[in-house]
Amino acid sequence: MITLYGSPLSGNTHKVRIALAFLGLPWVERLTDAAARQSDAYRALTPMAQIPLLIDGDFTLRDSQAILAWLAARHRAGAWDGQTPEERGKIALWLSHAANEIANGPAALRLARRFGISIPQDHAAAVTARFLPIIDAHLERRDWLVGGRLTIADLAASPYLALMADAGIDLASWPAVHAWTRRIAALPGFPAMPGWQPPS
Repeated sequence: MITLYGSPLSGNTHKVRIALAFLGLPWVERLTDAAARQSDAYRALTPMAQIPLLIDGDFTLRDSQAILAWLAARHRAGAWDGQTPEERGKIALWLSHAANEIANGPAALRLARRFGISIPQDHAAAVTARFLPIIDAHLERRDWLVGGRLTIADLAASPYLALMADAGIDLASWPAVHAWTRRIAALPGFPAMPGWQPPS
């Protein structure tokens, strides 16, 4: 049985939840707040003291992008992580965007607005303003980020963009991104989270 350590409001945790749900894999989730992450017991599992953390038997892996890559390779090889070198390269690009532009832009703005965490707001706003037109234009011409189907690129990039209202960003101002996050949430088995629900 897979154990997932995470938080209900964590977009990074939700990336993994979506993957596990779409794969139909059973898992147990252990809610892990900031205090729990600083405990000796949790640091023994992952010295970085971050979420999400996935444990499957003797295998332990942290970082949402890394976990998605592992799940894809294990359960949806080719379909989710690329069928050609070109697809794999493009998927890696969007995983990089998730860890860089999205994390340092919309996700950082959400941390500040929703949780009161101090961030370099001007930098986060500039990163967001530079990145959102790029992904919105990309999605104007396609339903999915890479390969005409759902891949881990979509799973990695979507949560913090679906939750942009929490960052004070009007998702309706980015119609292609909005349609894409609704498309993901409409897929069978999608696990809802606060701020991102299946369309009614």
